[in-house]
Amino acid sequence: MIRGVVGALLGALFSLSLSVAAFAQTIELKVSHYLPPNHQLHKKLEEWGEELAKRSNGRLKLTIFPAAQMGPMPRQYDLARTGVADIAFFLHGALPGRFPLTEITQLPYVFNRGEGAASKAISTAEASAIVTGMADDLAAEHEGTKLLYFIATPTVSLFFNKGAVRDPAGVRGLRIRHNGPIASAIIEAWGGSPAAVAPAELSDALAKGTIAGMLFNYEAAKSFQMAESIKSVTPVKASAGTFALVMNAERYKSLPEDLRKLIDETTGPEAARKIGALYDAAEDEGEAYLRAAKVDILDLTPAERAAFEEKTKPLAATFLAKAEAKNPKARGFYERLRAAVGRAQ
Repeated sequence: MIRGVVGALLGALFSLSLSVAAFAQTIELKVSHYLPPNHQLHKKLEEWGEELAKRSNGRLKLTIFPAAQMGPMPRQYDLARTGVADIAFFLHGALPGRFPLTEITQLPYVFNRGEGAASKAISTAEASAIVTGMADDLAAEHEGTKLLYFIATPTVSLFFNKGAVRDPAGVRGLRIRHNGPIASAIIEAWGGSPAAVAPAELSDALAKGTIAGMLFNYEAAKSFQMAESIKSVTPVKASAGTFALVMNAERYKSLPEDLRKLIDETTGPEAARKIGALYDAAEDEGEAYLRAAKVDILDLTPAERAAFEEKTKPLAATFLAKAEAKNPKARGFYERLRAAVGRAQ
């Protein structure tokens, strides 16, 4: 009898030790992105990894693979969707047509309060929080992944390898780099010729005159060290691209409940707002970087800004009509997005 009791106790202790070992086991999540290690997003992911490790008592570890080490920019989303990576940060514009509802966020001047001469872009922090807050609307077209947050890029301007361009007529006939189908259509609306060029190749393309300019933003210009290739900037603040941080859905479900909760608590709209604020700060730093390099950054008049915006209105109307024909929810999504932008600070 004593032998039986002792055996039972030993068995229970052994089972408990296995449970404790399993509980204490470190779970590694592979995170992929295509940006350089000096980019603020990479640094933020490192900070996130440190926070997750600390709050999980070392049970959750992020291993980050920057600079497209796990695959080129267009493959980042699928790396997470298929489970090659556990988490990935990707650009929607690199996968045209796959995210039709999300593409509505890229329509010209969608993140601007007011119209025409009164038009003014909201901050990246607010834009990112707004889109992340609408993630439930966008989940279906991100099948196979869990949406952690969206980042709306700082609104793009026209960067040239030549002198100042103050109106759409100055864009006519020029080859301008775009970052997706809507940006391409915006360039065409201004009379330019859209060109697809990878970010890493832009400096060389501008220097050689393969392209005359690009739709870009200040923080990216600094990240890719492009001051020597740029002569002028026309700050049209025309539209924003969108990024998303996504996690493989099955991998997320496989985590213990407390670790899933930890992921949830450190992502979402507030995380998007904080990371968006980093982009806002980086945008200011990027502008200062270009000014220090004597790049001519124009101060457009309200009428000059309005001239660029006016040219894009038919494009926005046409795109939205096509989107609504495919998805009856498209117009409602657009109207709620615009209403949220109108309420933003």
